Amino acid sequence: MSGAANDRKAAVFLASLVVIGAGLLAIPFFLTPPAYLDLAVRDAVFDTDLANRQATITEERTGRTLTTAVERIGGTFVARIGRINSGAGAYTARVAGYKPRTARIQAAALQALRVPLDLTPAFGRLELTLANATQKDQSVLANLKEGTRSVTPEPQRSVVLELPPGKHAFTADAPGFCPSEREYDIQAGKVTKAALPLSPDLTGDEAARFVLTWRNEPRDLDTHFWKSDATHFPSPQTVFFGQKIGQLPNGETFATLDVDQVNPGAYETLTVRNTAEGTYRYFIYLYHGIGTIADAGASVQFYTRGCHVRTFTPPPNCSLPNWMVAMVHVTNGQISFDELQRCELGTSSVPTK
Repeated sequence: MSGAANDRKAAVFLASLVVIGAGLLAIPFFLTPPAYLDLAVRDAVFDTDLANRQATITEERTGRTLTTAVERIGGTFVARIGRINSGAGAYTARVAGYKPRTARIQAAALQALRVPLDLTPAFGRLELTLANATQKDQSVLANLKEGTRSVTPEPQRSVVLELPPGKHAFTADAPGFCPSEREYDIQAGKVTKAALPLSPDLTGDEAARFVLTWRNEPRDLDTHFWKSDATHFPSPQTVFFGQKIGQLPNGETFATLDVDQVNPGAYETLTVRNTAEGTYRYFIYLYHGIGTIADAGASVQFYTRGCHVRTFTPPPNCSLPNWMVAMVHVTNGQISFDELQRCELGTSSVPTK
C-alpha cells in the first residue's frame, strides 16, 4: 500500500514537471520581455524650458496613449514612459505648441533607454521692447494688451511672448504717454525682435510728432521732412538722418529727428516745433534692404496735442522708393496737412549713412 502511494506521488510529481516545463517553453510564444523607455525632449529652436509641460505619448502599433508631465533631470527634460515591450517600436510625443514627433526604437529585453527627441515649435516668439519714441534705447513701463486681453499682469519694459503664426495687434499705454498700437507678423519657429514706441504727449513748443515703424524687410526706412521751398538737398531745411536738426534761415529750429533706428522692426521719430512756419513735405525713403515699402509692414502715427492721433499706411502697390505721405502746413503753431499717399521715384541723392 505504501509503495503504491509512493509510486502515485512520483507520477504526479513527474507530471507536474512536464506541465511546468511545457509552460516555460510556451512563454516566449505569447509573452514579450519588457524594456524601459524615457524620451529626452528638447525645443530644437528656442531652447524653451519644458519642465511641467504635459506630454501625450502614443504607441503607434497599439494606439495606446500615456500622458505624463515632463520632468527636469539635470539639464535634460524627460518624459517618462516606463515599461514597454522589448524589440522594435515607435512612440509619438505630443506637447502643446509643438509639432508631433515620433521616436523609433529597438530595445533589448530589460534594457533601459533614454531617447533624445527634438521638438519643432508650431509657434513663433515675439521679443518686444516698449520704448520711448523720442529717446533712443529708452524703455517705458507700460501696460500691454492684445485686443481686450491684458498680456502682462503689471507694467513691463519688455516682454517675450509665444504666439501662434499670423498677425497680432498690440496696444500699449503708460502715464504721460499716448496709447500706441502696432501689428506684428509672427512666423512659426522664428524670433521677431521689435519695438512698440510710445509718444509722450506734446508739451512746450512741440506742435506735432510723426512716429514711423516697420516690421519686415526692407530693413531700413528713413524719415524725411523738407521745407517745400528748400533750394537744395541736403540743407539745413531738409531734416533726415544726415541733418537731424532742421533750421530756418533765421536760425530757429523747426523740427528734429529724435530717433533713427536702423534695425528691423525699429522706429524713427520726428517732432515738429511751433516755429515751423510754412509748408513742409513729409515722406519715407527706402534706404536699404530687400523688397519694397509695401512689403515692409510700415505705418506712421501722426500725433497732435492731447494725444490725437492719425495713422497712415503706404499704398498697397508702393514699389517705388519714396512714399509721399503728406504736405504739412504750419501757421502760428497750428497744423494742417494735405494727405498725398502716393509713391514716386523722388530724389536719388540721399547720402550714405
